[in-house]
Amino acid sequence: MSGFRLLDGDGKPVEIGLDEVLAIRPTSDGPEFHTKRGVFYYPTTLEEFQALLGESGFERLDRGFLVNMNHAKAFDKKTRKVYFEDPWSKDSLFATVSEANMHKVMHLVREDQTSYSAPAKKFFWKSKEV
Repeated sequence: MSGFRLLDGDGKPVEIGLDEVLAIRPTSDGPEFHTKRGVFYYPTTLEEFQALLGESGFERLDRGFLVNMNHAKAFDKKTRKVYFEDPWSKDSLFATVSEANMHKVMHLVREDQTSYSAPAKKFFWKSKEV
């Protein structure tokens, strides 16, 4: 039996077996899946998808993005972009992050790899011998 996740009347995720579906009725709000257990709904908004996929690691990072955090590899604080590869390039796939949601990706920030080295010259003062 193969199954998929739908939403119940309260917007809670429910696993439905394909063999349980009696009929699918198209509506202006998306398809309704009729079963002997009741009617279930396919998510039609980002909020509904977040309710459905949140337990699987999806986070809303910006108005237009629901990101699978299992694939997020790096975050650039300057541009507020989360990348799915590290290191990233100008051609890398990214999702934007709102300022309010930056706390969700700060663990992906990597420290600059700049290293400090002492100057090669000797100190400018000399010790006086007594």
